[in-house]
Parts: sequence; C-alpha cells; structure tokens
Amino acid sequence: MSKVKVKTEGLEGDALKFAENLNEALKDLPEGITKAELDAKIDELKAELKVTPEVSKVMFDALKEIVDQLNEKSQGETSGKTVAQQIKENKETIREIAKNRNSSKEVVIKADTVRASVATGNHTLQLAGIGQLKTVATGIYDICSKVTVAKGNHAGTIAYTDWDEDSIARSAAAVAENTQFAESTAKFKGYTLSLRKIGDTLPVSEEFFEDEEMAAGELNAFLETNVTRARDTELITGDNTGSHLKGLVSSVPTYTAAAAGIPSANIYDLFTKMKTAITKTRGSKYKDFKGVCNQDTVDRLVLAKDANDNYLFPPQHPIYSSIVVDNNMADNKMVVGDFKFAKIYEMGGVALSAGHGTTGQFEEDMMILKARLRLAFLIRAADQTGFLICTDIDAALATLSGP
Repeated sequence: MSKVKVKTEGLEGDALKFAENLNEALKDLPEGITKAELDAKIDELKAELKVTPEVSKVMFDALKEIVDQLNEKSQGETSGKTVAQQIKENKETIREIAKNRNSSKEVVIKADTVRASVATGNHTLQLAGIGQLKTVATGIYDICSKVTVAKGNHAGTIAYTDWDEDSIARSAAAVAENTQFAESTAKFKGYTLSLRKIGDTLPVSEEFFEDEEMAAGELNAFLETNVTRARDTELITGDNTGSHLKGLVSSVPTYTAAAAGIPSANIYDLFTKMKTAITKTRGSKYKDFKGVCNQDTVDRLVLAKDANDNYLFPPQHPIYSSIVVDNNMADNKMVVGDFKFAKIYEMGGVALSAGHGTTGQFEEDMMILKARLRLAFLIRAADQTGFLICTDIDAALATLSGP
C-alpha cells in the first residue's frame, strides 16, 4: 500500500492538511488492510480535523482511489454494480457532502472488474444460426397427392391403363320396334411414365466440417433446398424431353376462349369460363377447382377496381380460396383444374449422401455432398379432361368481352 498516495496539488488549508496526514498514515498501512480497518483510519483523521466541504471532497476522492488500489491487489468483495450505478444510488448523499449539509456522511464507490478492463478482448455476442437464402414461392407441390414409390423390380417406370377417350363412341339412342340397336365403341390404351431424377452436389473440404460446424450443418439444407426448387420448377415447366419431368403445362389441354359478351372481362370471369368448359360435359367427375398462376397474375385480380375505385375482389372474396400461387408459372398464363386427379410419385423424398467423387479427392481431403430425388408427375390420360391451360390471359379476356 505504500505506493498509494493522495494528490495534494491545488489543495490548501484544512484540505491540504487532511491530504498530507492521510498520505503519512498510508505509509504504515499493511498490505492486507480490510475495508473496516480503512474506515477506522479515516474516522481517526476526521476526528482530528475540521471537516469542511473541501475536506469532504478530498476524503471522497482519496477513499475512491484507495479502494481502487485495493481491488487491483486482491479479489475482495465487490458490489456487483458499476461506478455509474453506485453514484446514481448515492446521489443524495454525495449532494449533501458537496453542499456541507451533512459532512459526517461518506460514499464508498467500489471499482468492480468490468468488461472494459479487458483491453484486448475479442469476445462478441454470436447469434445462433445462419441467415437463409431466398427461394421462389411455390404451390403446386402442396396441392397434389403424393404417392411413395418403393424400391423394387419396377424399372423406375409407372404403367397404367386408361380409356382411350379419342376412340370412344357413345351411341345409345331411342330404338324403334324391329330396329337394330346402335353400337358404341369402347377402347383402352396402355401408358407408361418414367421416374426422373433431380440432383445437386457440392465439394467440401474435411477441414470445413472440422472447423466450421455450424456452417457445415447448413450445407445439407442448402442442397436439399436446391433440389426442391428444381423439383418445383419441373412440376410446372417440365416438357418430358430428355431427363425432364412431364410437368403440368405439358400435361393439360389448351383452353380456347369463345366470345361471351362479358363487359370488361377480368381474371375471375376467365376462371369461371374455364371451369364451365370443363364441367359442361364432365361435371359429374370434376368439382373441386383450383387456378394456378404466378403472383403478378394474382395481383391483377387483387387490384382490379370499378369505375368508383372500389376493389372488385376484396380479401373476403371466395375466389381467393380457389387460387394457388406458384411463381414457376409464366406471366399471363393460368391452369384451372381439379387437382385431386394430379399425383406426384416420389421415391423416398430427397436423399442426402456424402462421398469421394473424382480421382484424387480422397488424397486432397475433399468430399462431395450430394442430394437427389426421383419422382414423376402424373395426370392420367383419362383425367386430363379435368384441366385446361390458358396460354394468353390478355387475348382470352379480349375474346370473352366480345359479342
């Protein structure tokens, strides 16, 4: 404690005498002095001196400096509060000392060890998880039935038999006496559809998995998302060529609009007329219709207004329960159909695996993460009549508005 010394510069009178006596007393203080012993020594000096506001300030500053030194030399008790907190709690006492209202009071500020004491620390608050990348909003996968395809001896091929609707003739009619009955035609046709494969890979070093566990844990999810994005695109746009799926657009007939005299026809009118085109001759089979289009097309519906700027289709309008947003659909197109008859056949969902690919990767401590999915999208030939695609909404609306 011999190195602790109260500053005397600028002091005079009783304040200077108090500071000098305190410095003299500090020379004899033992290393292990306690707070109680220090308080007793201060009390002795107070009794010998007339306590004025100037002396009170010196007492305050000196006691704080001494306690700071004690805290540096030992890990004694601390208040667990910052200096600012303690000064705030004792502000009334400090004010009284400063104004000499109650010169017998003392305020002791303990200098706790705070984070600022670590001058070269590099600790931070690390938030959990990693920010996620954006993906395209999809919808068709969610409204189609899924059928799991098991491993087996099926050659990755789906086979089925349907009515050959183009060759069917329904000839039933009224029959006069002694007249030959009409003759109908019924034919069947076999169809096959192959499972297609969608996949993605990512080369990763062994060190990455060892040193960046949190980021490494995101890689499988990243690959899985990549595969499901490609899946959703194929479900809409796949053209059944090469390794592509036969998607929705390639699976359904095209709608041909007819003049209907609808004033200022809108997308709701188009949806209704497309349903009518399906149900007029097949209403006993198809009943639950959905319209699939992208968000821009839906916005044309949402934002439509009448001549008085009132929305034609407010949020509570029933049309919205029949609209499915899938942003893989191209602009200005819409598919309407009964999606109970659209099925997705998939083999076990997205499969994740890891291994060594090209020659030398094992020696280079590199590995390949792989995600793969096998599936097929099927609207059976006999069910395609439950769907229609409008390939040009603008042209169809113009036609519907005509006489």
